[in-house]
Amino acid sequence: MKSILRGFLFAAIGLIGLVAGLAAAIAGYGVAVSYLALPQTEGTLSISGLSAEVSVTRDEHGVPWIVAANQDDAYVALGYVHAQDRLFQMELMRRAGQGRLAEVLGSLGVSSDKFMRTLGVYRLTLDSLPALDPEVRAAVDAYAKGVNAFIDSNLLPLEFKLLFVRPEPWVAADSLVWQKLMGLQLSGNWPEELSRAAIIAKLGPERAGELWPDVNANTPITLASLPGEALSKLRTAMLNVVRPSLASNIWAVAPSRTATGAPFLANDPHLGFQSPNLWYLAGVSYPGVTLVGATTPGVPLHLLGHNGHLAWGFTVTHGDTQDLFVETLTPDGYQTPVGSAQFESREEIINVRFGKAQTITVRSTRHGPIISDILPSLDLGNIGNNGKAVALAATLLAHDDRSIQAIYHMARATTAEAFREAARDFNSPQQNVMFADTKGSIGYIAVGRVPLRKAPSCDGLLPADGASGTCDWTGWAPFEALPQSMNPPNGLLVNANNQIVPDDYPLLIAKEWPEGYRAERIESFLAGRAGLTMTNMDTLQHDHVSLMAREMMPLLLGQLNNINHNHERLKEHMARWDGTMARNKLEPIVFALWMENLKSRILQDELGDEFDEFRGARPELLRVILTQKRSWCDDRTTPLIETCDTQVSMAWRDSISWLEAWTHDIALWQWGRWHIAKFSHPIFGNIPGLSWLGGYAVATDGDDATVNRGSFTASTSRFPFRHRHGAGLRAIYDLADLNRSQYSMAGGQSAHMMSPHFDDLLGDWANGRSFTLSPPALGQGHTLFLKSR
Repeated sequence: MKSILRGFLFAAIGLIGLVAGLAAAIAGYGVAVSYLALPQTEGTLSISGLSAEVSVTRDEHGVPWIVAANQDDAYVALGYVHAQDRLFQMELMRRAGQGRLAEVLGSLGVSSDKFMRTLGVYRLTLDSLPALDPEVRAAVDAYAKGVNAFIDSNLLPLEFKLLFVRPEPWVAADSLVWQKLMGLQLSGNWPEELSRAAIIAKLGPERAGELWPDVNANTPITLASLPGEALSKLRTAMLNVVRPSLASNIWAVAPSRTATGAPFLANDPHLGFQSPNLWYLAGVSYPGVTLVGATTPGVPLHLLGHNGHLAWGFTVTHGDTQDLFVETLTPDGYQTPVGSAQFESREEIINVRFGKAQTITVRSTRHGPIISDILPSLDLGNIGNNGKAVALAATLLAHDDRSIQAIYHMARATTAEAFREAARDFNSPQQNVMFADTKGSIGYIAVGRVPLRKAPSCDGLLPADGASGTCDWTGWAPFEALPQSMNPPNGLLVNANNQIVPDDYPLLIAKEWPEGYRAERIESFLAGRAGLTMTNMDTLQHDHVSLMAREMMPLLLGQLNNINHNHERLKEHMARWDGTMARNKLEPIVFALWMENLKSRILQDELGDEFDEFRGARPELLRVILTQKRSWCDDRTTPLIETCDTQVSMAWRDSISWLEAWTHDIALWQWGRWHIAKFSHPIFGNIPGLSWLGGYAVATDGDDATVNRGSFTASTSRFPFRHRHGAGLRAIYDLADLNRSQYSMAGGQSAHMMSPHFDDLLGDWANGRSFTLSPPALGQGHTLFLKSR
């Protein structure tokens, strides 16, 4: 027996050694290939697509400055440079939009492909191409030429070699589909509708209404006819493909409030963290046009930045631009207010690497595609005349989307009036856009299409009955009806995804809004101040005081009873804490654990699997429960009747026990040990033993409510408070001298692991240090001359 065990032991050791050796070999091969694939940044290159020579000078941060004789050559060069540094990122983006990830990733990409093919986003992108102005289309086509010039060079990055994949030629639609993907990521209405419907089916309208005060307890029809478990499965399946991430900060300060006598504009867009970063900084100049700021590889536009006359930026509006319609099936189609109608149907073939091709049938109604077909096993009572199906209506599914055109012209506007006119073409996702110009103006527009619903009672909070037509969309709100402001009397414009209009605004933008803690902190910092400086703006962008923590701590401490006498000193720490979510402090980790454990104790028993919807802060819900709806504190799985004081105290003990199981030395209980921003490679990051390859990580400050946002989703993993979502880019524009504008970016410009610009910006980003962007002086930086082949 011992010899058998010894044999198993030796075999296990050998297998571990083999796996480790294989991982090391792959890593070593990756390092070598990555080094050989580093782009040429000096000298001269001949490429196709140019009409004249273009210079590309990279500064000390790897930011390229492109100087061309005309627009087409400028965008050929931008396409080439993007491909040099980020081609695999671009490839994944376009394949995601096309619904063709499974051709590279095998079965791992099938779910995403089914979803994207069902929505038909790439088809819609192709439909939108004819709607573009000739000069916009010319820029997109020129960019594609530059990308293809690099593909033809055969200097492909590591990922293509490891996956044995060669990129196809780049085409215009590959760039435009990015806008559709952003429309999905920056619009979160449909999963919220499914979640509410599932919880109402589980708890009933009245009890569920306590979780969402805006949901009408008397909401009729579809909820009762749909099984909550099926809705929950549909929501989970959709979120596994695309998880909306909605946040950002922006503010504009008028000349009357600044030390320079010119406006400031500060913007930090928040997205999910990845390696490489979504953003890529660049300067592009040709006669009559200079653009400086943030681009996205794959897209020939400056999405955020300045043009020497005007600076602009975005945040997510949280407008309700997606509705779910529950369609009633008939023997020959689906029910409408005027009788039965046939589905529009098409077949899509999904080719699966190392597997069998899958054919799916996509059905669409007058409202939009049937998304419930993505899960064939979904039980919606889909039998005969009583069956149901769920269709999605969304502004991003338009056939005439000119959002790319809007951004193109907004980036070239030199006056507030021209900027506003260009914004008319913006479709999706709805955004808060702010701008400031060198003439002293500041402005705000909630750009993007807003649906008009047939009945005032239709608020988009829950799936609507598709057969009755009561909540059908009847058109788009006119541009003039969208919320707008120019040069407000107080000299300030602020948005941090907070509510943008009062409840009685004549146009329904949304019924639900995120908490306003970040906006409140920004406004309190700026209000009443004059002589504001760029240093003030930078300090505010990096502020990590949580007003949520300041609000919740007295409520929690006031209901904390019977604690262990060894923890009295810790309780005193918490009582004195000012809400600063600093990475070197112990109070943030205690607070975060306390909040999560309290939510679990209060909600898990009634919500069950739906509890995941309530991970994250949700302070407004806890506040209501602890002060008004105290019956939620009772754990219905026990014979006892628990009070809120009991649950608050038990959640405290849970939290301290969790920390003490790690160490009793409270000096080591530092927020930064768990609150870590991890930027994972989209492929290697999911492979055991290689998850470190192509990624980077750093401890960070903040939480979901701080201006320097450190959003996390609590979990039971090794990093339960991993910083997953935040400001991958920060920019502050000084309209007195735009060359003094400041930037900070997570990671680096290059996706090549052996590049000096792979992660060289990460430390400064985490530690609150910024840099300026201006063309390198003659003889500075690394200059590459691109010539026509």
